[in-house]
Amino acid sequence: MLLLMMSLAGCNENEKLIRVDYQISEMRTGNGGIITDVNQVKSIGAQLERVNWENAKVKMARKEDLKLTLFYLYDPNMPERLEEYKIWFHNDMDADISNLNEHKYGKLSREDAEKLKTQIK
Repeated sequence: MLLLMMSLAGCNENEKLIRVDYQISEMRTGNGGIITDVNQVKSIGAQLERVNWENAKVKMARKEDLKLTLFYLYDPNMPERLEEYKIWFHNDMDADISNLNEHKYGKLSREDAEKLKTQIK
Protein backbone atom coordinates (compact mmCIF):
# COMPACT_ATOMS: atom_id res chain seq x y z
CA MET A 1 0.00 0.00 0.00
CA LEU A 2 2.84 2.38 0.87
CA LEU A 3 4.52 1.65 -2.46
CA LEU A 4 1.29 2.44 -4.32
CA MET A 5 0.88 5.75 -2.49
CA MET A 6 4.48 6.70 -3.20
CA SER A 7 4.11 5.91 -6.90
CA LEU A 8 0.90 7.98 -7.15
CA ALA A 9 2.55 10.89 -5.37
CA GLY A 10 5.46 10.65 -7.78
CA CYS A 11 3.12 11.13 -10.76
CA ASN A 12 2.39 14.69 -9.72
CA GLU A 13 6.08 15.55 -9.56
CA ASN A 14 6.54 14.45 -13.18
CA GLU A 15 3.73 16.68 -14.41
CA LYS A 16 4.87 19.99 -15.81
CA LEU A 17 2.68 22.89 -16.85
CA ILE A 18 4.25 23.98 -20.12
CA ARG A 19 1.76 26.30 -21.81
CA VAL A 20 -1.43 28.27 -21.29
CA ASP A 21 -3.78 29.17 -24.13
CA TYR A 22 -6.42 31.81 -23.52
CA GLN A 23 -9.53 32.96 -25.30
CA ILE A 24 -11.04 36.30 -24.34
CA SER A 25 -14.80 36.67 -24.67
CA GLU A 26 -16.16 38.64 -27.63
CA MET A 27 -17.43 41.20 -25.13
CA ARG A 28 -13.83 42.27 -24.40
CA THR A 29 -11.13 43.62 -26.69
CA GLY A 30 -8.68 41.14 -28.13
CA ASN A 31 -9.35 37.53 -28.91
CA GLY A 32 -6.77 35.18 -27.48
CA GLY A 33 -3.22 33.98 -27.38
CA ILE A 34 -0.62 31.58 -26.09
CA ILE A 35 1.56 32.01 -23.01
CA THR A 36 4.82 30.05 -22.90
CA ASP A 37 6.93 32.26 -20.60
CA VAL A 38 7.92 29.96 -17.73
CA ASN A 39 7.29 32.55 -14.99
CA GLN A 40 3.87 33.54 -16.33
CA VAL A 41 2.83 29.91 -16.76
CA LYS A 42 3.92 29.06 -13.20
CA SER A 43 2.10 32.09 -11.81
CA ILE A 44 -1.16 31.17 -13.54
CA GLY A 45 -0.85 27.56 -12.37
CA ALA A 46 -0.20 28.67 -8.78
CA GLN A 47 -3.26 30.93 -8.79
CA LEU A 48 -5.48 28.07 -9.97
CA GLU A 49 -4.05 25.73 -7.33
CA ARG A 50 -5.26 28.09 -4.58
CA VAL A 51 -8.92 27.76 -5.64
CA ASN A 52 -11.18 25.90 -3.20
CA TRP A 53 -13.14 23.62 -5.53
CA GLU A 54 -16.67 22.30 -5.08
CA ASN A 55 -18.24 19.54 -7.17
CA ALA A 56 -20.82 21.34 -9.28
CA LYS A 57 -21.80 22.03 -12.85
CA VAL A 58 -22.05 25.75 -13.43
CA LYS A 59 -24.38 27.66 -15.71
CA MET A 60 -23.98 31.42 -15.63
CA ALA A 61 -26.33 34.10 -16.91
CA ARG A 62 -23.64 35.51 -19.20
CA LYS A 63 -20.82 34.16 -21.30
CA GLU A 64 -17.45 33.73 -19.60
CA ASP A 65 -14.92 36.57 -19.78
CA LEU A 66 -11.97 34.25 -20.23
CA LYS A 67 -11.37 30.64 -21.19
CA LEU A 68 -8.04 29.04 -20.26
CA THR A 69 -6.55 25.80 -21.53
CA LEU A 70 -3.57 24.52 -19.53
CA PHE A 71 -1.16 22.06 -21.16
CA TYR A 72 0.55 19.58 -18.82
CA LEU A 73 3.40 17.38 -20.00
CA TYR A 74 4.00 14.07 -18.19
CA ASP A 75 6.21 12.28 -20.66
CA PRO A 76 7.99 13.80 -23.68
CA ASN A 77 6.82 10.82 -25.77
CA MET A 78 3.14 11.33 -24.95
CA PRO A 79 0.68 14.09 -25.87
CA GLU A 80 -0.04 16.82 -23.33
CA ARG A 81 -2.93 16.56 -20.88
CA LEU A 82 -5.32 19.49 -21.19
CA GLU A 83 -7.33 21.22 -18.47
CA GLU A 84 -9.96 23.77 -19.42
CA TYR A 85 -11.33 26.57 -17.27
CA LYS A 86 -13.99 29.23 -17.77
CA ILE A 87 -13.65 32.43 -15.74
CA TRP A 88 -16.17 35.20 -15.00
CA PHE A 89 -14.75 38.44 -13.55
CA HIS A 90 -16.99 40.66 -11.40
CA ASN A 91 -16.97 44.39 -10.79
CA ASP A 92 -15.57 43.95 -7.29
CA MET A 93 -12.71 42.06 -9.02
CA ASP A 94 -13.25 38.62 -7.55
CA ALA A 95 -13.99 35.87 -10.05
CA ASP A 96 -15.99 32.68 -10.47
CA ILE A 97 -14.17 29.80 -12.14
CA SER A 98 -15.35 26.52 -13.59
CA ASN A 99 -13.10 23.51 -14.21
CA LEU A 100 -14.64 21.94 -17.31
CA ASN A 101 -12.73 18.66 -17.05
CA GLU A 102 -13.75 17.79 -13.51
CA HIS A 103 -17.11 19.64 -13.33
CA LYS A 104 -15.96 21.74 -10.39
CA TYR A 105 -16.67 25.31 -9.36
CA GLY A 106 -14.65 27.73 -7.28
CA LYS A 107 -13.88 31.38 -6.63
CA LEU A 108 -10.71 33.33 -7.17
CA SER A 109 -9.93 35.91 -4.50
CA ARG A 110 -9.76 39.55 -5.49
CA GLU A 111 -5.95 39.41 -5.35
CA ASP A 112 -5.67 36.26 -7.50
CA ALA A 113 -8.26 37.54 -9.99
CA GLU A 114 -6.30 40.78 -10.41
CA LYS A 115 -3.04 38.84 -10.87
CA LEU A 116 -4.66 36.61 -13.46
CA LYS A 117 -6.04 39.58 -15.41
CA THR A 118 -2.60 41.20 -15.53
CA GLN A 119 -1.00 37.92 -16.70
CA ILE A 120 -3.48 37.62 -19.60
CA LYS A 121 -2.86 40.73 -21.69
